[in-house]
Amino acid sequence: MAGTHDITRGTDGPAAARRTVPRLELPRPTGRHAVGVRTAHLVDDGREDPFRPGRARELMAQLWYPARAGAGQVPGRYVSDALSPLVVDGWEEEPGASGLPHGTAAEVLVHGAADAPPAPDARGCPLVLLSPGHARYRAELTALGEDLASRGFLVASLDHPSDAAGVEFPDGRIVPYREPDGLADGDTGDLSGRYLAVRAADLSFARARLSGPGFWWHALLDPSRSGVAGHSLGGAAAAEAMRLDPGFTAGANLDGTPYGDVLRTGLERPFLLCRYTPDDPGFPEETQAREQLWSVLRGPRHQLLVSGGGHGSATDLDALAGPLGYRAFTDAEDYDFALGSLPGGRGVEITRACAGGFFEQYLTGGQDFLEALPPEVTVVG
Repeated sequence: MAGTHDITRGTDGPAAARRTVPRLELPRPTGRHAVGVRTAHLVDDGREDPFRPGRARELMAQLWYPARAGAGQVPGRYVSDALSPLVVDGWEEEPGASGLPHGTAAEVLVHGAADAPPAPDARGCPLVLLSPGHARYRAELTALGEDLASRGFLVASLDHPSDAAGVEFPDGRIVPYREPDGLADGDTGDLSGRYLAVRAADLSFARARLSGPGFWWHALLDPSRSGVAGHSLGGAAAAEAMRLDPGFTAGANLDGTPYGDVLRTGLERPFLLCRYTPDDPGFPEETQAREQLWSVLRGPRHQLLVSGGGHGSATDLDALAGPLGYRAFTDAEDYDFALGSLPGGRGVEITRACAGGFFEQYLTGGQDFLEALPPEVTVVG
């Protein structure tokens, strides 16, 4: 990852205000397959968008899959030029605090080849859906998604419009993040609960659509094996989606506070709680929610704690923070919460080992993933 290059600010500053940004590249996938990447526009004609009444619910998905390796393939893009400013703004506590050009996120180098043909031996692949954190973006889980694809999974990371930093559709529309005034069905529950119900429905719809016979990768897929994982709010949504949709075989929550009806009903299928931050005495309700979910998980269940981790250690920020100079423009307490004390990139490695090993065990019949946990990980349940 050595080397630097200049990223032009474009309209957000004069050339003299450019900042030289180190090369930004995500860690290489660890599996045996090359990785391909495509996007998909998914429209749920049977569901009105609760944040945009009168329109069908639309989603955008980033798709990673085992691909045929070949010369001359063009790498995919992390995010588009249009979305890059929204991502950069999300990295900053105060607008402009980092001095990063607004095009910085579009320059992140990934390892998936755009529209690469599937690997010839890619057959019977399980599907894994990923859901990012609240007000984040689907590409933030690229390091995990690419790694799962290199291990033989079909992977889809979803943007949840109006709950994402921004979602760009094929016709050029961009739906920015916004807090809703209320849902179309008149729900008066808490704001997080409103997002949770919509996300869970998004995940269930996407699983059905991506597993259907009309989708392009259907010949590669084993529709009987599907996993779901998410970070933060996405982790809570993963559990709730499993409650609603028996088509999900296994699920994982990456440092998300669980809530929703799943705390009452529980689950009978394999579930992983991977915690990167210890219990906070200032927020006892989060500890109580985690304990409540744990008590109603009746299938194979695993709870792991990552020593030295932060809330964002499961995301791409873990690998990008160093080159971005994230520590310099982030409050020390906020930095510690976000990334903890792990060396840059180590959180991604740990996440790949834990989540990847979990899904290999429960979706492909692999070895007991607890036998190969990184040293920073403790089994707490």
